[in-house]
Amino acid sequence: MGSENYLRTETVHIDEVSCNATSTVQWFAENKNTKGNATHPITHNNKLSLHFCGKEGFAAIAKDIQEAKGSIDLVCWGFDPGMELVRNGYNWPRAETYGDLLIAAGRRGVQVRLLVWYSYLGGKKQKHMPGHTHGTSPWRIHDSDVEVQQIDSKRSLQQIQEHARNNRHKKEWNLSGDKLAAMAREEYCCSWYKAAFAGRLQGITIRTRDGDVGSIAKSLGQETRKPDGAEYGLEVGAGTHHQKPILIDFAYDDGKKAVAYVMGLNSLTDYWDTPEHGVENPLREQGAAKTKKEHAQGVDGNFDFETLKPYRDYACRIEGGRALIPIHENFERAWARAGGDMKASQYMCDKPPSALLRKAASGDSTVQIVRTQPEEKDFTIKDIYFNATRVAAGGTGYLYMENQYFQYQDWAEHLLAIRKNVIAGWKRSCAKIGKGTEDLPIMHVFVVIPAPEMAEMIPRTYDTLATLGQQGGMTGQVKMIEQANAQPKQALFEDAADRRASTSATQALSDVVVAANKIDKPSKLILEKTFGLRVCVAVLNACEFNQACRQWRYREIYIHSKLLLVDDGFFTLGSANLNQRSMAVDSEINLATNDLRHATALRRRIWSQLTQSQQPPYTKYDGGNATPQEIAQTFNHWVTLMNENKDKQKARSTDPKKKQMDGFIVPLDDGRSSTTRYG
Repeated sequence: MGSENYLRTETVHIDEVSCNATSTVQWFAENKNTKGNATHPITHNNKLSLHFCGKEGFAAIAKDIQEAKGSIDLVCWGFDPGMELVRNGYNWPRAETYGDLLIAAGRRGVQVRLLVWYSYLGGKKQKHMPGHTHGTSPWRIHDSDVEVQQIDSKRSLQQIQEHARNNRHKKEWNLSGDKLAAMAREEYCCSWYKAAFAGRLQGITIRTRDGDVGSIAKSLGQETRKPDGAEYGLEVGAGTHHQKPILIDFAYDDGKKAVAYVMGLNSLTDYWDTPEHGVENPLREQGAAKTKKEHAQGVDGNFDFETLKPYRDYACRIEGGRALIPIHENFERAWARAGGDMKASQYMCDKPPSALLRKAASGDSTVQIVRTQPEEKDFTIKDIYFNATRVAAGGTGYLYMENQYFQYQDWAEHLLAIRKNVIAGWKRSCAKIGKGTEDLPIMHVFVVIPAPEMAEMIPRTYDTLATLGQQGGMTGQVKMIEQANAQPKQALFEDAADRRASTSATQALSDVVVAANKIDKPSKLILEKTFGLRVCVAVLNACEFNQACRQWRYREIYIHSKLLLVDDGFFTLGSANLNQRSMAVDSEINLATNDLRHATALRRRIWSQLTQSQQPPYTKYDGGNATPQEIAQTFNHWVTLMNENKDKQKARSTDPKKKQMDGFIVPLDDGRSSTTRYG
């Protein structure tokens, strides 16, 4: 379990006449907000706006960059100069590119600082800096000072089109417009990075940073579950900086125009999508057809797609307010470390812009910025996750989690431990207040995740789901474990020679099976009677009828989100996943708020979108006013709808009534298995 030193104690007085007491809920890491040592201040004067997916989030970012007057500080896991934040066409460049936006800002006198995670091994594999980690040998490269001053995406396209026209008699230049645009994009990105690293883009400075091996190793030493050999090597040797905040005009005009973004969106073109998540969308990048056919989990058949798969994520914009101060300090310390300044931990904002210190007004939100930062021994994101879960588990409301990685078994065990105590206490006292078993206080947990993106992530996902009794969706892993348990206990291989030849594989299988067998895997009945929990696990699929092939096609919507939402009273979102990397290894930054209005609006919009019917009366299972009765009813509707959508996917028909899904939710159904752990 995680340390609970973040909890405060409170003396509560009970009125002898009414037998009532009043207490307050602790949502935040309050021990980090102590007078004289407020490393993570709880701030009350912030204006928030929430954006769904790349279309909304990147459009807001583009507008703020265009209006920037003094400074733009970007922290990125990856950066794509050639991506368009707003898209108005179908051929690159479809609008002003990210690189051009920053060039324009630098030319008008804005100080632009770009900090990107880069590891030689990890970067080459991730390909998260187009033009630097890959695509470094395009058809031509801007090299002279004159040409550097003219770097522009449209100019790159015009040049290659002109070159193709002048060489149209050559077979190698008889290319389609799409291919020419792709070549122009590669040339532009390569030229942009080459100029940026050489300090030849006016007003723009770029630095890269890698994970700190020593700090990561110490952090992992504090974890309840230690990664195994291969996993440890990956986490320590390929630790990343996964943060993605943007801070604009922090000090300009004394902070009157300051805005920031805390989000999960990466500044890479693959992460752009609309909230509608179309099966195909020409505004997303091309390229799916170049790879193998996609197989949607749990769906029979493979499908060809032209564009990359749908992506889901969130961004939160903070306008003014004290929360921008720790975001600024996070950047300054990281920027200093990336420049070799070993005193980076001293970069605190002693005299913040006065406009950020204004009194809280109506409509403002309370916010705490929390992080994972091994170099600074900062693990407040883990504190916030465990604390919010503790608060949720003490009641009868709901917990909604939408996360790219559901791989942190400690969190699931924490939820069960709190709930077990709650239900045990209730059973001891229920008779005194005239309650029976039918009145058992139930908490509903909604989990929305993608199928693990790599087979090596299956064991950790299985273990976390199994802790909550939800391993059934991991059909391939369940089958593999059952088969292994059915083998004679003395060996998994009958022949001694086979055993010697397969020692490594046998040991890997044995470790995974032993770990799985140690998990209690509560049944649905035990989960409800012992823990007062009902849990559903969904993945998201989009569907459409394709006229060309005359068939219904289903496609995974990839969940890149990092959202925890509790009881319409609290949420946290940002860059942190629910895995060991985000809790202990990679640098992360999240926003946490107890704003009831935003939390309620967020829940209603998400749930209605995920479950909206395609036919009148377009019923939405959005949870209503989130009363216990409405949440229970919504939970039942979700489970029913998930199974109905799965049945529609399997139906042998072209009738829309039998094939068209309502909303996006379907049960997890992953037929893969693995004995390799990569959490």
